[in-house]
Amino acid sequence: MSLIQAVLIGCVAALTKIEGGWLGEMKFREPIVTGFLVGCILGDVRQGLIIGAQLQLMWMGAVGIGPTAQLDIGTGGTIGVAAALTTGTGAETAIMFGVPIAVLMQFCSTILMTLYSGFMARVDSEIDTLNLKAVSFYHYLVGICDFTMYAFLTFIVMYFGNDAIEGIIQALPAWANSGLTAVSVMLPCVGFALLLNIIMDKSLIPYFIIGFIPAAFVGKDLSMIGIVSMAFALAWIIFEVKTSIVPTSTENTTYSDNEWED
Repeated sequence: MSLIQAVLIGCVAALTKIEGGWLGEMKFREPIVTGFLVGCILGDVRQGLIIGAQLQLMWMGAVGIGPTAQLDIGTGGTIGVAAALTTGTGAETAIMFGVPIAVLMQFCSTILMTLYSGFMARVDSEIDTLNLKAVSFYHYLVGICDFTMYAFLTFIVMYFGNDAIEGIIQALPAWANSGLTAVSVMLPCVGFALLLNIIMDKSLIPYFIIGFIPAAFVGKDLSMIGIVSMAFALAWIIFEVKTSIVPTSTENTTYSDNEWED
């Protein structure tokens, strides 16, 4: 990997950290985006997108709820895709390096947030005096510190650790490679399961089946299992619609002959 490529990959990882505070919530940290950018930098956009999409499926359910810390999928996905492309391997290598990096960088982010808390008392006093320029200064200072740290650490890993990454990949025995390949296939399922655990409701199950069957049988002949599943889902939806309709009560009214005449 050249010096320029390592610097650019470091910038991609750094942008995933500051995009929420500086650029708005652009989802720049998503692996499918960072995979595309890393692929552009390393000259293999197609493979970068493929590996990024596989990591995206794995991390679909990795959401931070409340005060819980979220994995740093931006840096993990960036370094994971870069490691896979430079070694000529696939998603198994991206997962092997991306997941530990995501955990480690989240720990580093927590340390930085703790250090930044020292600025809060100063910012509060500046707000009391309506010194908005000083508040903006601290805001951008924090962003610059984040960008510098993430870019520097990613650059060090990719430029000076590239040979070490290739050595680790080459030293892995065949059974370890087979295991990592199996894990790369299973982890997207885990990501979907985590996501469904958050959003799934009983009334959404038939729609999930209807969406899953065409995706599962694309390019293939629809089997009897798929047909029965679709029929079951449609029957479930019809049943839910009919049972949700509350019948309106009608009162028996009697009309006199004079009323009919009017």
